[in-house]
Amino acid sequence: MSKYSNVSEIKIELRNRLIEKNTRVDARNSVYDTYRRFAGRYAVLIGGSGSGKSYEIADKHIDRLVREDGHRILCVRAEQKQITESQFPLIVSRIKTRYPTEFAADKFQINKSRGNEKITYAANGNQLIFWGLDDPDKLRSIFDITSIWVEEADQTTEEALRELDRRLRGYRGKNKNSTVKYMQLSLSFNPVSVLSWLKKRFFDQQVPGQVMLCGERPFTGCSFWQDFAGSLDTDTLVIHTTYLDNRFTDEHYEKILMALKDQDEEEFNVFALGMWGVAGGTFFSKSSVNQRIADNPTPLKTGYFEFDYRSERIVDDSIRWVDDPGGYIKIYEEPQSGWPYAAGGDTAGEGSDMNIGYFTNNVTLMDVAVLCYQYDEDLYARQMYCLGKWYGRLNNCNGDALIGIEAKFSTHPVKELMRLGYNEQYYREERPDSITGKLRKIYGFDTNSATRPAALGMLRSEVREHPERIKSLDLLFEMTTFVKNEKGRPEAAQGAHDDLVMARAINCYIAHQKTTEVIKVECLPDWIEEDDEEFRGLQEGFFD
Repeated sequence: MSKYSNVSEIKIELRNRLIEKNTRVDARNSVYDTYRRFAGRYAVLIGGSGSGKSYEIADKHIDRLVREDGHRILCVRAEQKQITESQFPLIVSRIKTRYPTEFAADKFQINKSRGNEKITYAANGNQLIFWGLDDPDKLRSIFDITSIWVEEADQTTEEALRELDRRLRGYRGKNKNSTVKYMQLSLSFNPVSVLSWLKKRFFDQQVPGQVMLCGERPFTGCSFWQDFAGSLDTDTLVIHTTYLDNRFTDEHYEKILMALKDQDEEEFNVFALGMWGVAGGTFFSKSSVNQRIADNPTPLKTGYFEFDYRSERIVDDSIRWVDDPGGYIKIYEEPQSGWPYAAGGDTAGEGSDMNIGYFTNNVTLMDVAVLCYQYDEDLYARQMYCLGKWYGRLNNCNGDALIGIEAKFSTHPVKELMRLGYNEQYYREERPDSITGKLRKIYGFDTNSATRPAALGMLRSEVREHPERIKSLDLLFEMTTFVKNEKGRPEAAQGAHDDLVMARAINCYIAHQKTTEVIKVECLPDWIEEDDEEFRGLQEGFFD
């Protein structure tokens, strides 16, 4: 059991330990050698706490302040109070450590006035200026800036970064003898949110000329990560590090960091392991989801179905698969003769514009197909019909696939399937007909306060205990942004979607209405109906 009562206490202790351990002139880590030599436009230092990235950036800017001429270096954070509490005192501390003689001789003129923090090196007039981005008037008045350090860059906006970037354009120093060699924008941050604009800009797509380095721990949070080997003649440098790359951390520091695991696994993943996280904590097991993402499951084929449409009905024998890399159906497992299948469906609603169909093998519970359809609900229902038949009688499976489509926002897909004659649908209850008194089935999944948490709970267990059953990368990425809100309700994070999550959860909930029996079938005679009780009693030995 950790001696700390909450995560905040752990973070305070971590900060104090870092300040204590990084007080020697030689406090440099070899993992940042490339950053010290790097003269490109953008330097992005990402990773966990205790990696030493902020100390390294501070040291580089102090050295440039002393060793080059013509500098006005801007240090910024999202809020001015963060400058006063962290960035400014860190810089002052590193000056005392790296240049103790000059500091004692007052060669560094330090203005500690809150909101107007500034450091001037008297020998050449160079300046370090500290401003919070919460004061837009100050930002607009910035001029003649030679380099910029944005600490906790994930707390700033992309628009703010563009504005800062503009401030570095065209300046070459007032003094013609200036030794300013290059202008650089350095960003440092922990990967707190997988939704961060920084991830989209530097990690989700390969930037031409971008160099990437990784410390001791492999970084799986980038779709195209590869370690750098070669020339530094590039525009962008990205370095990922953790506490394992900081030779000045000790056993006590590591124990404090490990205490986060007992307090909050999400915080531990972000601040100890340097993995992308989600504020509020993910609902699904992050380790299981990340491992499956790393496995990079891929579909067997992608495409859609074509069919003949006569008398406003689909001709089953005409249903045919069309390969298309841009298609809206991904197949992960071909239908197997005699096997049963089930599908959950989530229709567009609450800001979503996607209709989803999620098919699984009802014996192995493995993903077999995913349909993501953006257009009209009736066309979506027809593709669901084709998939249900394809994982059904068209391939001698154990009956047509059971389909359970969410019916809270729209019952149109359910009714369209009924009109097409597809009756292998999930029903939530049976009610007596008001005229005949006969029981009739109410088709479709009803999302409510009872069924929603039950379905999500079933999927959560599935992910934790059998992550290998999930084959859709799109679903896995959606799971990384499916969180518990402040009231503990699981939902998609702001700006994210949950269509695939809900379709797969519905699949878990409704599958019990489909058999788990595998029958030995090579070719079913036309006169046999699979729901015939006599047939079910004879089938064991009939086809042996």
